[in-house]
Amino acid sequence: MLRRLVAVMLLPLVVCTTTAAALSASTVALAPMVTQNVTGAQISAVTDKLAGGLIHDADRSVVPAFHLADQSVPLGKVEIMPLPPFVYATYIAVPVQLVVDGRVAKTVTNGYRVQQYIHTAVAAHDLAPGALLGADDLTLARVLSNGRPSVDIASLVGRKLRAATPRGQQIFVEQTAVNELVKAGAGAILIVRDGPVSLTADVIARTGGGLGESVTVYNEQTNRILSGTVTGPNRVELTLPEGEEAE
Repeated sequence: MLRRLVAVMLLPLVVCTTTAAALSASTVALAPMVTQNVTGAQISAVTDKLAGGLIHDADRSVVPAFHLADQSVPLGKVEIMPLPPFVYATYIAVPVQLVVDGRVAKTVTNGYRVQQYIHTAVAAHDLAPGALLGADDLTLARVLSNGRPSVDIASLVGRKLRAATPRGQQIFVEQTAVNELVKAGAGAILIVRDGPVSLTADVIARTGGGLGESVTVYNEQTNRILSGTVTGPNRVELTLPEGEEAE
């Protein structure tokens, strides 16, 4: 009886072992698929031309957003078929189909960043810190935009440079300081113009300012506070509107 029980218990193991052996014998080795590579450069040659043709502004250009990897496809005649691109303000995506012997094997997308250029003031030559900027120290140049508005040369002339600036580098207003031609508390000459007539008076500056800036001055003779524009060292000018007289 014990011998029969052991035989029954071992039977499933024998069956399982036999089944596994049968499955192993029926396994067929598959031959590896033969493929070819379509290089990223080949795809980019098609998409570069398409992306570049979408930009018609002289102050914009496109540059690759990433390096496109080589693509593996089956053997056969390969065609690179571009699809309609997706165009955004700062990005262009160009999808392409890799067609092998008339059948689509793979679809990949190449991406491009849209770069914006601006014309702004830059250093015309190497400038030292504290330099008083003149028109000859500045020039307009086409530079890659960093999102900030351009700066015109006139807004920098007459200001002092805070730090050394190499030739060709952009200069922003906050990189400069006002060159105070009129200082608060100091004496100045006020020229009041009324049409063809002009009057000159000695005044005391209440506020300081640089060339072209508005300052407040006090006339002790008339006991009046006036506002004028700085036109030179210790020199302020005020042009009266028609019909108004200075006191």
